[in-house]
Amino acid sequence: RGTIARGCARERSGGRVRPTRCGAGAQALWSRRSHRSECPLRKDRRGARGGGAADHVHGMWGLALALTAAGAGTAWARLAAVRAGERRVGFVLHSLLAGFAASGLAFLAYDAVSRAGFDVGWERITRGDASAFLVAALIGVVEEGAKLAGVLVVVDRGVRTRSVLAVTAGVAAGFSMLESLLVLGHDASGAAFARAAFGPVAHALLAVPAALAVAPALRSRRPALALAPALAASAALHGAGNLSLAAPGIGYTGYALSLMAPALVLYARSRRRRRAVPAPVATWK
Repeated sequence: RGTIARGCARERSGGRVRPTRCGAGAQALWSRRSHRSECPLRKDRRGARGGGAADHVHGMWGLALALTAAGAGTAWARLAAVRAGERRVGFVLHSLLAGFAASGLAFLAYDAVSRAGFDVGWERITRGDASAFLVAALIGVVEEGAKLAGVLVVVDRGVRTRSVLAVTAGVAAGFSMLESLLVLGHDASGAAFARAAFGPVAHALLAVPAALAVAPALRSRRPALALAPALAASAALHGAGNLSLAAPGIGYTGYALSLMAPALVLYARSRRRRRAVPAPVATWK
């Protein structure tokens, strides 16, 4: 899920591009804006004849990325709602709006952390020291906590777990859509389009532990205490995925395993529910 920061040629010396992380989306967005105003190559392009055409092509790529993120997010949210038996358009709309709010809450949290003097950039995770685990844990808590807050805004007491999972998928889709538009808006690579298309799935899978605990927690006397371990599990999955991407020997394999774990939990839960339903008895008339 890493974002590729495509700057000027001075930043890509030797053909290598510095990766950033969606967890530090606000910081990556701010650094990209500031670099855009200082890059000498951009100043030289203003007087070139091909500058207008290049800007037009770049704008078309940005529009295509925005349409990909919006279309994929809406499709994933709608699919999850239909699978849960929720065919109302308002159900999907409320979930997506809650995802937008959750993404804004996460950006505000990152901005507050940055103002406090703590760097949550992807470079801190790539160091592999003790601070890398702290940053990965912080990113997991912020993003999974924001998504959980979005889910709690939509659901009511007495909600079914199937509906909570559908809401979680919609919140994750809205979260990923806004994240892609803000962080990947100027990236025309294939990785950016893949992340815009499948980011909602990754966000939803990482939020599965917290989503499974919402319905039982809302029926308990102390919902906050019941949700705390589940939120910690989602944050741990998120942090483990970030650390895996930063580790040279693990990479995408470790990140895939962090997404596979909640998927296997959902599969086992579905199989158990099917076995619990008694088979119809054949009768002769």
